[in-house]
Amino acid sequence: MRNESLAMLQHLQSLVTNTKSLGTSDEELIKSTFKKILESGDTYNVIELENWFIVQANVVQQSVLDRIMNIAHYQKSKFEANNKFRMISDNDECGCGGSH
Repeated sequence: MRNESLAMLQHLQSLVTNTKSLGTSDEELIKSTFKKILESGDTYNVIELENWFIVQANVVQQSVLDRIMNIAHYQKSKFEANNKFRMISDNDECGCGGSH
């Protein structure tokens, strides 16, 4: 993950650390953060992201963590649906999407 994306996640971390619930403005900020990460060309694995929030952000409330992960998953699914022809490949050195 790029440094810019990590910085955005760290900002969310400060927002949700020891939070008992999320307000509407919190949810909008979370949505826009995940959208910006994806639009920047970066991507994330929702399971790895959940583990990061557990370890780094000390998210104690399961309901808060569940809501964050629901938003992250929704934003990723929505982004991928709108960008059907975008090719992403693991360990693709040339960026061409093919195997070598």
